[in-house]
Amino acid sequence: MQISLDPPYLIVRPGVGEDEFYRAACEDSDWEYLDGRIIMHSPASDRHENIFRFLLTLLSIVLDEKRSAVVRGSRYPMRLDANWSPEPDILIVRESRRHLMTPQRLEGPADMVVEIASESDPGLDYREKLPRYREAGIEEIWIIDPFEKRVLAETKTTGGYDAQTLSSGRLDSTVVPGFWIDVSWLWQEELPSTVQCLRDMQGRGAE
Repeated sequence: MQISLDPPYLIVRPGVGEDEFYRAACEDSDWEYLDGRIIMHSPASDRHENIFRFLLTLLSIVLDEKRSAVVRGSRYPMRLDANWSPEPDILIVRESRRHLMTPQRLEGPADMVVEIASESDPGLDYREKLPRYREAGIEEIWIIDPFEKRVLAETKTTGGYDAQTLSSGRLDSTVVPGFWIDVSWLWQEELPSTVQCLRDMQGRGAE
């Protein structure tokens, strides 16, 4: 029997072992491994991909110049334990921890992750991933919600996590010094030029 699904949808297959997940996983897979389950989202929307491309381009250029860390897009698992291998939309690993990056996955938590809420389940990142990311001690976590037009940014401190939620204004990264965005850029119908944004970063610097 063939089943046709109209997006947005979310398919959950429970009771999957880690070995089974990695045997089936490839660079074209559209699922991730969360708490012993395979989670499959419907194809990403144009808005999701536009924000992803925008941020990945900015981070790639900044880090190519700084050489302080590496950035990877989605489809690169971050293995936290035998039951968790999430695939953040963007992850950043400092050069000092680059040895943890294998051809198949990152062995351990990234230094920074960026998640963009999906139409298939906008609350998944907050409900499931955020608590696990905190538990793993990821230094910087951004969750971008294009539906509510807000960004939750959490930074690890000695006492836990400092959190801020922004709909506009400047958001600076702690893991990538000198990298910042104006959150309102993300909500524009046509995202701004990455070239101009990079000029703004270089011109305004730390304020």
